[in-house]
Amino acid sequence: MLAPLLATVDPQQALQDLATHGAAILRDALSPAAVREVRQKLLAGVAVSEADGVPTRGYPFDADTHNQRVFHLFNLDPIFAELIRRPVALRFVQHLLGPDFLISNFSANITAPGSQRMQMHADQGYVPSPWPAQPLACNVAWLLDDFTPENGGTRYVPGSQHFGHNPDPALEQTSVAISAPAGSLLIMDGRVWHQTGDNQTQDVQRAALFGYYVRRWLRPQINWNAALWPSTVAGLDPEFLHLLGFYSGNVELQVPNGRRAPVHPPAGLSTLTPSFALGPQDAAGGR
Repeated sequence: MLAPLLATVDPQQALQDLATHGAAILRDALSPAAVREVRQKLLAGVAVSEADGVPTRGYPFDADTHNQRVFHLFNLDPIFAELIRRPVALRFVQHLLGPDFLISNFSANITAPGSQRMQMHADQGYVPSPWPAQPLACNVAWLLDDFTPENGGTRYVPGSQHFGHNPDPALEQTSVAISAPAGSLLIMDGRVWHQTGDNQTQDVQRAALFGYYVRRWLRPQINWNAALWPSTVAGLDPEFLHLLGFYSGNVELQVPNGRRAPVHPPAGLSTLTPSFALGPQDAAGGR
């Protein structure tokens, strides 16, 4: 049996935890003031999302309507586009997926009192088994509240990234709840079995942002061309649009679009390096 997964401030220890557990917790990725700001913007975005016709409750992957999901975060405030590409998060994405990846989704999960557990799953569960030795996807979550066993903190099966297939009901009972303070990053290998926990409290919400990344040849969960408002796209730089897949396929290969409107890749795309999309990382390892 593996030792309990503990939060750490050491990125190297977090990488070791990823290899062993399939998950890692990096403390202090956000300051308390930043947590308050992001949480406030998220809650304000709930009403904006619903007014835009994107419901926040009642999705089939949740057991009830207590759980709240907020999609298309980039439309709601610029802070979300800034968060998902922070070096402190992307260093783990690059470690798991290499330099060529896409932002597949970025959404929020807010568990409310009484919400039940999500179905156990793996984030690359759409891939036929046996799975390859390296992950095809990963999830990096920004915790905006403390995660506890009582308030719906994510549950996972330690070491399940080595099983090579989707969850086995006989082994799901070995799941454990993740405990971590607000402001932490929760990093999960795309093969690890996990689920939203049940919120057993009377009056405590648990909010987190989940950045889902995939290898660049996989289709993203979200069609960003359709989901993002024109005003949002206009405010995003070419490097970020590249991470969203706007310059994938024929554009990367610079194949003409014929009579359709041309899409011009930014200068340097044909000789892409990791720094093109990720930007400079500081000497402290991206923190």
